[in-house]
Amino acid sequence: MTTDLLDNPVSTDEASVLTVYHVLKDLVSSDLPPTAVANLRDALASLSIVVTGLALDYEHLIDSGC
Repeated sequence: MTTDLLDNPVSTDEASVLTVYHVLKDLVSSDLPPTAVANLRDALASLSIVVTGLALDYEHLIDSGC
């Protein structure tokens, strides 16, 4: 990804945030103990606010099953 949703260049730090976001989404759907998944889902919800605020991605987590 070279630009955000507003066609601004994505910095290295922003790309790292987006990578962590996608890793958390994958982990939430993995076969971990329920307490781990619940806490990962909480972290994902907080990080999704950052990702949306930076205009890196926009989606409703409930629509993706998270």
